[in-house]
Amino acid sequence: MTANDLTPRSRRPRFKRADPPPLRITADDLAILQHVSEHRFLRSTHLVTLIDRSPEKLIRRLAALFHTGYLDRPPAQIDYFARSGSAPLIYALGTKGASMLHGTAASGIDWTDKNRTITRPYIEHAIMLADLMVGIECATRSTPTVQLVSAQEISKGGVWTITATTPDKHVQISVTPDKVFALDFIDTNRRNYFFVEADRATMPIERASLAQSSFKKKLLAYHHAHQQKRHVAHFGIPGFRVLTITKSTERIASMIEVVRTITDGRGSNVFLFADALTLSANNPLTLEWTTGKGGKIRLIG
Repeated sequence: MTANDLTPRSRRPRFKRADPPPLRITADDLAILQHVSEHRFLRSTHLVTLIDRSPEKLIRRLAALFHTGYLDRPPAQIDYFARSGSAPLIYALGTKGASMLHGTAASGIDWTDKNRTITRPYIEHAIMLADLMVGIECATRSTPTVQLVSAQEISKGGVWTITATTPDKHVQISVTPDKVFALDFIDTNRRNYFFVEADRATMPIERASLAQSSFKKKLLAYHHAHQQKRHVAHFGIPGFRVLTITKSTERIASMIEVVRTITDGRGSNVFLFADALTLSANNPLTLEWTTGKGGKIRLIG
C-alpha cells in the first residue's frame, strides 16, 4: 500500500483514466486481480466480501488499480449510473492486470478495447454467476465442514459439455453448464457436484423443435444425461444437480412445469431453482432452493 492511493483528491471520472497514482502491487492487489480474472466481471461489493480489508480502503484501492490500468470498468454498465449514481462499479481485468497474471498469453491484447465491446447482457449474465460463486466461496470460508472445489480441481480437461439421446426420437442434444463446482463435506467424506445455469429470461422456455434453442432443451439434455449416466462416462463423477438462477419466481414456476412434463409428472430433485434477487441477498448454502418437484432444499442441511 502506498500513501498516494489513499490521499484525498478531487473526484476522478468514473470511466476515464486520470491522474494515475504511483503504485506498488501488493499481495492483496494480486488477489483482487485473480478474483476478477476468475469471474471475468465482479462488482466492487463482491471484492469487498472476498478481500479482508476495510470497505473504504478497498474501494480506494480498486480506483487506484483502475486509473493505473490494472483493472478496467466496462462502459456497458454506464446506464446503471444514469438510473442510480450509487450503483456498485463493475470491474474487469485491465491490460496491465492481464499481463501480470497471464504474461505472454495476454501480450498484444488491449483489454480496454476488448472490454469496450462487451454488451450489458453479457455482463449481467456474468454477474448472476458471480453472485452465486462469490456467495458460496464466502459461505464455505465460515463453514469449516464444507469446502468449495473448483471445476479445475475436479477435472483438468476443462470441457464440460454433456451429450444425451432423447429416448423417443433418438435425437442427440448437448448442454454446456455456465459453471461447474463441487462441495466437499468433511465430516461425512462426501462430495456433491453441481452444474450451474444463469438464465436472464431472454431465451424462450419452450419451442416446438429441438433444433431451436430453448430452456426446455437444456433441461431435457440434463435430464436424459442424468438418466443415461453420461456424467459417469464423460467426467467420472457419480452424480450431479443443476442449479438454475433466473429472474423471477414466475419463471421458476414455468420451468418446474417443464420439468414435470419431461418426467411424466414426477418432477425431479436433480433441478434446483432460485431467483437472482433472493440469491444475492442470502447465503446460497443455507438458502431454500426450489426443487423440480416444487419442494424446498438447502445445499447443506
